[in-house]
Amino acid sequence: MAGRIDIGIDGGGTGCRVAVSVDGGPTHETTGGPANIVTDPASAEASIRHALTEALTAHRLGLDDMRRARVCAGLAGGRLPGVADAFATRLPFLAWVVDDSVTALAGALQGTDGTLASLGTGSFFIRKSGADMRHIGGWGFHLGDEGSAAWLGRRALSLSLRVADGRLPRDPLAEALIAAAPPHPVLFARDAAPGDFAQLARLVLTHAGTPLGKRLVAEALASLEEGLGDVGHVAGTPLVITGGLGDMLAPHLPAPLRRDLRAAAGRPLDGALHLARGLP
Repeated sequence: MAGRIDIGIDGGGTGCRVAVSVDGGPTHETTGGPANIVTDPASAEASIRHALTEALTAHRLGLDDMRRARVCAGLAGGRLPGVADAFATRLPFLAWVVDDSVTALAGALQGTDGTLASLGTGSFFIRKSGADMRHIGGWGFHLGDEGSAAWLGRRALSLSLRVADGRLPRDPLAEALIAAAPPHPVLFARDAAPGDFAQLARLVLTHAGTPLGKRLVAEALASLEEGLGDVGHVAGTPLVITGGLGDMLAPHLPAPLRRDLRAAAGRPLDGALHLARGLP
């Protein structure tokens, strides 16, 4: 009979992932459907249960064996008041449910101190210093996500209309942005999702040498530095920047941030499993 079972779960609106390790041995990973614990906790539970069952089966285990398991689930939306605890009570096993930013930090830094800035479609900043953890941002496109790809795409499209009005000089980036938002930026914005705006951020970085491109890259870097300052990043300590926009901004980082920059040691799923292994 297997002894200790360690399980990491990573989930959000696009899908969930489960990693199971038995007695510190090889890890088996499975994937499942969407796991949005804020808008559809019932479906999230079903997705996680299905992926978990597959992973357990690979180890010749079943849900009955979960009483010996240590489980950490990093799930998007878990930072909202009461959401993580409420979802934990839905699961047919004991699990430590945290926001996915916590497991992302644990995966990126493998438990060591440092700062993670996630600049994808959305954004958040999180820092660990000893037993203290500080998390800012991550409040979504409508109320936050400053410095994210969606934020940058929306800002870029807004400035492209200033160019069209003659308030700013003509610029190839503005022309490319307007062409990418048919039939008109206002109508595009009316129906666009955050991911649609995030795609426009790619145009900004491919036109980073134009006057408008330089302005927007500078604004993105200023937002990054503001977030790092607010979360308490200390110069000379490890910094990991993840997400599509984070990758694109890397060549434009000021020298002090480049010196602090580290590659992520692992994924959020790795972080969830790492935290599970630390449970008593």
